[in-house]
Amino acid sequence: MLLKELEDLTNIIDEISEDDISSIFTEEFTMDLTETIFHLIENYIDENPTAISEPEFHDELMDELKELLLSQFDGDIFFNDDDEEDLDIIIDYAIEIYFTTFSISRSFDTNIDTNVITDEIENKLIKLREKPQPVQRTPEWYTFRHNLITASNAYKVFDSQSSINQIIYEKCQPLKLDFFKNDKNSESENTKTMVNVNTTLHWGQKYEPLSVLIYEDMYKTKIEDFGCIEHETYKFIGASPDGINIDPSSDRYGRMLEIKNIVNREITGIPKKEYWIQMQIQMEVWDLDECDFLETKFVEYPDSNSFCCEEELCTKGVISYFHRQDGSPFYVYKPLNITDDEEINAWEEETVDRYQNQNQNQNQNQNQNQNQNQNQNQNQNSEIKEIKEIKEKMVWIKNIYWKLEKLSCVLVLRNRKWFQDNVGQIQKIWNTIEKERITGYEHRAPIRKIKKDKETNTNGSPFINDIGCLLLKIQTNNNK
Repeated sequence: MLLKELEDLTNIIDEISEDDISSIFTEEFTMDLTETIFHLIENYIDENPTAISEPEFHDELMDELKELLLSQFDGDIFFNDDDEEDLDIIIDYAIEIYFTTFSISRSFDTNIDTNVITDEIENKLIKLREKPQPVQRTPEWYTFRHNLITASNAYKVFDSQSSINQIIYEKCQPLKLDFFKNDKNSESENTKTMVNVNTTLHWGQKYEPLSVLIYEDMYKTKIEDFGCIEHETYKFIGASPDGINIDPSSDRYGRMLEIKNIVNREITGIPKKEYWIQMQIQMEVWDLDECDFLETKFVEYPDSNSFCCEEELCTKGVISYFHRQDGSPFYVYKPLNITDDEEINAWEEETVDRYQNQNQNQNQNQNQNQNQNQNQNQNQNSEIKEIKEIKEKMVWIKNIYWKLEKLSCVLVLRNRKWFQDNVGQIQKIWNTIEKERITGYEHRAPIRKIKKDKETNTNGSPFINDIGCLLLKIQTNNNK
């Protein structure tokens, strides 16, 4: 028989429809695979104890799991694109179940119900208030902090060798206590505290009290500052959170608060590595299980007219900026419930008169202070502090008009396993600090780049620019 006489053969592959192809992920296989993924996640965390502090932790974990599992299907002719999509779904599901059942996720929506036990929190806060602390900004306070790896710089222990060298070098250098004896709490009238109010650090300090007011208003709660304490067991670790929720009627009762006032960075709602580590250390030191991570971005209007003409519905307000007698800045924040233009103008005038006028008697100061504190929901410590501030001679500088451009608040839960897996590294660095305080730490000093000498004129004075030359000439004339 000739080939041309044969009937055309049917390609049976073409006869198979998509409905006839069953997924390799049967119910039983999916359950077994999910359990396998649980074990893989556990192994990954054990082998990479610091990994969860990274903002990309979940994405990196997902990629690792997918790469490993896909390799198991190499050469399987029945594994197709649809199966790969199913595998992604199974991995996502397994990760979600693992971090809600067997472990703790890196962060959550801040509205998660965490079942606050009021009596337990109340007793814990009472004990925390009773912990001894040096008076802030005294030589004893600076010495106390110098002998701690604090939560805010603990991330350096897990960073590059350069960062490790930096924290060792900082902690080994002797404190210049004479410099701190005339801090802003000093009674000396001759002490001048020159503060650069244009730095990002000062921006955060300026807007932190305002962030607290907004947080309290949003969540109908109350924040108290508890200061800085050391860890109960690891005495070389310390922390000072921005505040703790102290309203027993709030579902956030006993929850810590960490605030970051952003200047240029984008707010993503995902805590950066250093901030996540900071919060974990804080929760361990204070023995609390929850921390709200609040990020805010404020912008300032160029003038009062721009503030008043703002058409967008937004949270905005006024900060009255004064200089203290020692030259340091002092800020008074308009209560959030004052929104009418006439009431705002009245508040501005009353605030300037109240803080700059030196002819008011002490009783009037205290009465007015209590009224304002009642409006702003200030706690007792704030009241005492403000009464003291009013007694100081202050000079009004200007009113700062602000608006809240963006806010993010996510919940970070205490991860006891992370701390136990990583506290050894903190201990190791602290042991090095104690050793090199005796044997020498100069080799940890940062390597400074050598700058080229600037051109000089015939008199040997550096030419910076025309303005610099003019200033030099003025200075020379003044010295004649």
